[in-house]
Amino acid sequence: MTSSRSKSARRILGILCAGFVMGSGFSQAQEKPRSLVPPLGQPVPAKPDQAPTGTGTASGSPSKQIIEGGRIQGSLVVQTLGGLDAASIGTLMPETGGLGPNMWRGTSPERVVTLLKYLPVSSTSPELQLLFRRLLLTAAIIPQGPEKPTELVRLRLDKLREAGLIEEASRLLNRLPRSNMTPELDRTAVELLLLQGKNEQACEEIEGKTVQTPDYFWTKADVFCNVVAGNMARAEIGVNLLDEQAGGDALFFALFDRLAGGKAEIPESDQVITPLHFAMMNLGGVHMPYPQIEKAGYEFLWALAKQEKADLNDRFMAAYRSLSVGSMGPELSRSLIAQGALATQPEASEDLGRIAALYREATGTSEDLEKARILGDLWTAGEQDGSYLAASKLALPLLLRITPANLGDQFELDALRFLLLAKDTVNAAAWERAVRRGALRGSFEERESARKRIARADAYMLISGAPGIARWNSSNFDAAAFLQGAESGGSENVGLLLSILEVLGEPVPDSLWSAALDLGQVPRSGLSNRVIEKNLEIAAKAGLVGETVALSLAALGEEGPATVSTGTLTAVLSALKLVGLEEDARQLALEAAVMRDL
Repeated sequence: MTSSRSKSARRILGILCAGFVMGSGFSQAQEKPRSLVPPLGQPVPAKPDQAPTGTGTASGSPSKQIIEGGRIQGSLVVQTLGGLDAASIGTLMPETGGLGPNMWRGTSPERVVTLLKYLPVSSTSPELQLLFRRLLLTAAIIPQGPEKPTELVRLRLDKLREAGLIEEASRLLNRLPRSNMTPELDRTAVELLLLQGKNEQACEEIEGKTVQTPDYFWTKADVFCNVVAGNMARAEIGVNLLDEQAGGDALFFALFDRLAGGKAEIPESDQVITPLHFAMMNLGGVHMPYPQIEKAGYEFLWALAKQEKADLNDRFMAAYRSLSVGSMGPELSRSLIAQGALATQPEASEDLGRIAALYREATGTSEDLEKARILGDLWTAGEQDGSYLAASKLALPLLLRITPANLGDQFELDALRFLLLAKDTVNAAAWERAVRRGALRGSFEERESARKRIARADAYMLISGAPGIARWNSSNFDAAAFLQGAESGGSENVGLLLSILEVLGEPVPDSLWSAALDLGQVPRSGLSNRVIEKNLEIAAKAGLVGETVALSLAALGEEGPATVSTGTLTAVLSALKLVGLEEDARQLALEAAVMRDL
């Protein structure tokens, strides 16, 4: 479903080099005429023909205008006229999590396209998923204006769909003026509606469309809408016309036969599934094996999870995978588990079946010690499945019901770090105290072991920036406390911690680096790319927020901060902090620490 990180790195490297060539001559181009498209995150009208309510001058306050229109989400909007184009639309402003209207200042339109085109979709890192969403949804001025602004909008929509962010893509598209809609964007609007199960609304958009495409999309969509409306005679006429022109779409014809009451076999092939196919399957109650839907991409997993008539087990697997990629919260997964999802475990879903079973078991007990044991097993199952952080999100409400106490050394530490990841600093501080109490119980050996756990707990608290007992004291730092597990991994974690603390502004004397070396160091096999990292450094020093975020995503790749080299991680953290995104840097550092079992 996703390409390998090595292929992604080569593609990013190639397009970055091409971007330098294109961008070198652009800076001298004259600025385009100013557009009158209303700015940024505000909805736009189909016919902006209202008179302005006030006047302004070039040096004074901009004019304001009250507008209404068919694509507006809400009936009345007050907005500012300015020299902005359609590519600048967005749904996020600074106060709602946006990266700021000037995040692309200093970046040419060609460079913006270069950076966005190959953004990786992280399947493991919640913080990278958040940065990805903020980058694509922020309402921001594109300096000088792209030659074809709607193509940049379409690129953003395609990336959102690739990540399964269907509702976010729909809201973004609803910001675009009707006058800027192209045939390609019209199709995107229809496909987004079909993925959401909004067949009637999709058919309203389809009605009257006559533009032909190589795959005869609009003709096929018209056939589908006639079926939805009960006009089977007209639908059959359309299919007969298609039979000669578009015979290559075997899946479409088989699904139409099913909708017409036939029993055609659904072809087992590698044919690409489209949102129209998916809508036809839902309408006809056709079940396609889950692996085929998973292969089709995250947008289809999101749509399957939302499809109430779909198989319960398939819905849960789709919902949980959507949770892992950040396109869906944990609520639906919890609800489907409660309904009995994977109560009997198909062999192909053994790992997810165990996660579902453990979650059900944990909800069925009220005794803290037993609940802690089960949650520990659940997190282990998530680690084996590659969904460790998703499992922690799933189980968060159960963790919150447990009173911080002596419930097992590893559980206390896990509880602390998962709550920090959830930004619940109040409850995290309670578990920090629980970890510290461990130093007061048991034999000398047990207390010594507890002392090491306190050092690790302190590290998590310091990285997160959460208020608590932990304080950085380089003179008392014990590198050996981080040698748990495999010795080479433990010694590397010392360097990881020192690097993070140094980036975050804590004083790290040379003696600690020397002590870390004395523990023995093995070069990490994590991936890195010097071209990306160098451009990241340049962008951050120049204060280019959009470029810095995009290059940070590229540098960390699909697998996120858990797999890259410590040097690459440090470069990303430093860059984000330099452009004012220290909280995001801390969260990425915390994820790295948790995933590497600091």
